[in-house]
Amino acid sequence: MTEQPFTSRELLPRTVVVIGAGPSGLAAARELERAGHRVTVLEERDTVAGKCASVAVDGRAYDLGGHICTTRYERIAELVTELDVKTERTSRYRVLDVEGRAATRQAMSFLREESFRRYRALRAREFPHIAEPGLAHSARALAAPVTEWLAEHGLQSMADSLGTGYTAAGYGYLDDDAPALYFVKYAEMTGLLAGPPQLLGHAGAFTVVGGFGALWRRVAEELKDVRCGVRVESVERRAEGVRVHTDTGPVEADEVVLAVALDRVLPVLDAGAEERDLAARVRANAYHTTLATASGLPEDAFYFLDAHTTSRASKGHCVSYHHRYPGSDVRTFYSYGRPEEVGALLREDVAGLGGRLEEVYLERAWAFMPHFGSSDLADGALDRLEALQGRDRTYYVGGLPAFELIECTVAHAQDLVRRHFPPAGGTLTLP
Repeated sequence: MTEQPFTSRELLPRTVVVIGAGPSGLAAARELERAGHRVTVLEERDTVAGKCASVAVDGRAYDLGGHICTTRYERIAELVTELDVKTERTSRYRVLDVEGRAATRQAMSFLREESFRRYRALRAREFPHIAEPGLAHSARALAAPVTEWLAEHGLQSMADSLGTGYTAAGYGYLDDDAPALYFVKYAEMTGLLAGPPQLLGHAGAFTVVGGFGALWRRVAEELKDVRCGVRVESVERRAEGVRVHTDTGPVEADEVVLAVALDRVLPVLDAGAEERDLAARVRANAYHTTLATASGLPEDAFYFLDAHTTSRASKGHCVSYHHRYPGSDVRTFYSYGRPEEVGALLREDVAGLGGRLEEVYLERAWAFMPHFGSSDLADGALDRLEALQGRDRTYYVGGLPAFELIECTVAHAQDLVRRHFPPAGGTLTLP
């Protein structure tokens, strides 16, 4: 079907309010401003970056959430290049047994077996667009629970090679039976299955010098109107425009971009029946970050704790930790579970590895990886969400339609703006 050209009315500058200043919200806002539209970004926290925030301890930056970029992160590579942000190679990855005695490389037998050839044929036949922005294009083909899907196609070695990293990164335990869609999307974005051998000169994963939050602060600095520490009280959508009521006063706009998961923004949204129904189906993982000093642990790597990533029975225990700076005992620990159970178990886990948990600087609980269950995907939940784009002057970006990886949310947000918001006057402002 041929796309219809934009009308002269659609080429006029539009005013847009973006709710949420994480990577997807800031990427959407930047794309909108480049296209000549007027944007206001509202963020409840006192700083931008969302799940990609960084904090400083003793003059060094530590990332609380997403910060690992693989060779598939082409949009992020473009962004850091345009903004002249420096990058560096990330720490090596190691799988650590529960006693902390054996640190090994991740097993990559899947890439050397017949099953990898079988996977590539399956991808070409059933979900050829999986590596492209968004999820709806592949959702129905990969709606089955991941354990069932792997067994059906004889791909257990795929779980053996990639399941530890998937769980350690916050996407859930494979025996939780989340849909295969999310595991396959993760696998594709690791850069291990396909893609260029290097990006930005890094032969492997890279990150931002000085913390990943620095990139998003740099993006925000170039935007004209970013307001942090603002609480949205209600969103009122009418035929003539959108009014967002905040604790600092109302914001008027032609349209609104929701960079917060639908279930999280629902309490302040004048939601219709379709939005309420979809919001009720959204699931998320209780993921937890602890920044602390811990002595006596293996150093100089990003460690996945093998025994705690194999089954949901280990929920609450630490699944991974990052030791980024040699000579420092500060580490970032990641766990699933409620804050009250994570704290006690972390001390136990560190002791079990032969270390000692000392000063805790920060604890952050996340509602991580918004997603739909298998039956909802099979019934077209993501298609329904995409069908809402533009209805009631509202657009949806972030982890729910895109997958909770930085590259995925940024690429989806950029493409959405390019599809629905043509450059005002037909001219795009290049960086």
